[in-house]
Amino acid sequence: MKETYQINKIYSIILLIVGLLGFTARYLEVGDWQFTALIPTFFGLILFFCTAGIQKENAAIGHVAALVTSLLIIMSVVMLLKGVLGDAGWGRKQWIFLLIILGGIWSLRSQILYFKAQRKRKAAKAKS
Repeated sequence: MKETYQINKIYSIILLIVGLLGFTARYLEVGDWQFTALIPTFFGLILFFCTAGIQKENAAIGHVAALVTSLLIIMSVVMLLKGVLGDAGWGRKQWIFLLIILGGIWSLRSQILYFKAQRKRKAAKAKS
């Protein structure tokens, strides 16, 4: 299994790329600047800057990364359901939301496992 900070870094890079691709594709397709397409990019930047803190086992930064990832998953689920259950059907945006959700679950899972392992290490250290 990869380290949590590595998974966080991969997920943040995926968010950066997806956001920039969505922004560029919207401009090339329609010809306008849709700045809401950059939302994954901003979340990706936040998570990317959290990577060093996660690697150094800073619990506060790890919790911020988990909170940001959870918020992004919830927003993406809402937007995915809004598009699929609404008139939009299944298109490019829905694929992006699905990618964000699956990557977020993968990242959040690794963060939760990391927090559990960290608590076990601290408990074992306190006993000895």
